[in-house]
Amino acid sequence: MKLRPEVRNIMKVLDIAKLRKNQIKPINAILDGRDTFITAATSFGKSLIYQIPAIIRYDTLTIVIEPLLALMHDQVDKLQRHGVSAAYLDSTQSYLEQDDVIDALGNQSIRILYLSPERLESGILSIAAESNQIGMVVVDECHCVTTWGYSFRHSYLKIGHYISGLDYHPVIVALSATAMPEDKPEIMRLLAMQNVKNFSFSLYRSNLSFMKQIASTRKEKQKLLKKYMKKFHKHTTIIFCATKRDVEAVATYLEGLYSNDVIAYHSEKKDEEKALLSGTKHIIVATSALSMGVDVPNVDLVIHFNMPPSLAEYYQMAGRSGREGQRARSILLYSADDYYTNRRLLRKTTGEFTYRLALKRLDAMKEFCDDTKQCMVKSLLHTLGDAYDKNCRYCTNCQKVR
Repeated sequence: MKLRPEVRNIMKVLDIAKLRKNQIKPINAILDGRDTFITAATSFGKSLIYQIPAIIRYDTLTIVIEPLLALMHDQVDKLQRHGVSAAYLDSTQSYLEQDDVIDALGNQSIRILYLSPERLESGILSIAAESNQIGMVVVDECHCVTTWGYSFRHSYLKIGHYISGLDYHPVIVALSATAMPEDKPEIMRLLAMQNVKNFSFSLYRSNLSFMKQIASTRKEKQKLLKKYMKKFHKHTTIIFCATKRDVEAVATYLEGLYSNDVIAYHSEKKDEEKALLSGTKHIIVATSALSMGVDVPNVDLVIHFNMPPSLAEYYQMAGRSGREGQRARSILLYSADDYYTNRRLLRKTTGEFTYRLALKRLDAMKEFCDDTKQCMVKSLLHTLGDAYDKNCRYCTNCQKVR
């Protein structure tokens, strides 16, 4: 597909040698002024799809809504290194730092601003619109609108309300690797999207293989963790746990095996973010918050110490590995106790309607774990709306029949 000259110019600014054909199509839709919904695999390069149009239209402001502080900081740091006037507003900044960002909006010296959905409740869209034409609003990891909005982050449900409060309709862009097909219409409605151009690209990743193994006790999981780390840990490994308590326990266990090379990361460990992103430590134990978009370098192994609450979250977490195209593995350790732990966590954070929906997805996750026949990759992708119809040949189930 032919590149527009202005796209080529921005590729040079961002040091991008080549774009995929499937990146160019949604970029052109955005430049044509269409609200755009993109579903694509991790490592696809979804951030470029909105960043390139945002830089091309430097006479307008782009607002990017992210679920996690680490995501904002990572993206802004990368853009600033290329001379792009990007900034973020979040709770880690002092009041003086936040005032400086708002002043910069007033004199139009910021062109891309990253926010959490909660920050919209401060009236920041109206403040920004007083001095800027808001040309685009981007909702990254847009599956959070429904998965988190109806449970513990209600601000996600109000994004469309704040956008509709503007005097005009900006281009709205929604991106996700794991938005469930049945959730997409609701996400579009809640984001006030209009005349949407919908792009769904294959979620299949040929460089990523999947394994799973039942482990009845914590001690058995630790033995398997030690075994698989010894066998497969090469560059960087992420171990996902269901709770902060599990994160701390597993990190302590691994510290005894890999001294000074382990980092524990969860909502109360935000001070570890720089070490996390710098690549100075090579074993990361984290809750699911790390699964969304944070660009930890050179990950070639992901281990789930607990059963995730849904297949979508499982695939999101697994996708942290192999992002540079290298061969990578995802290993799932699970027990019957994991199912009941997830039920308790869901009951704590969700209302009755959301709980029933989340429980249905947890049950599907359990069925996936218990299934010994179907190709793991094909089952995963079918759940996520991808019609991939071949057996991968390398997952645990495929290996059993070879």
